[in-house]
Amino acid sequence: MRRTVTTPRAVHRGYYTGHKRAGQVRRLHIIREDAVGRLGRPGDQTLCGTHVWNVQHSEAVILTPMPAEPPEGLTWCPACVGKQAELSGLLAEFAARLAAL
Repeated sequence: MRRTVTTPRAVHRGYYTGHKRAGQVRRLHIIREDAVGRLGRPGDQTLCGTHVWNVQHSEAVILTPMPAEPPEGLTWCPACVGKQAELSGLLAEFAARLAAL
């Protein structure tokens, strides 16, 4: 199931707009670019299902393009990375590398 993949974008929550990122924000997610998110619009949701829209006191911090390494204090969302590997046609390669460990 290989699809055309655009340049991936990443997102994390910004909690308390105008201030530093809150301590409860720990994951960097990959944005879903097909029309499956809320109301069927591309970019509304991450690959793991987290919403991307802004809420009170919390803006979505979108990183375009997706960085090679997450910003300090964050780690990749494992579900998003696995789904992006599948969409990119790299899932079998990742599975083989894991099996070789």
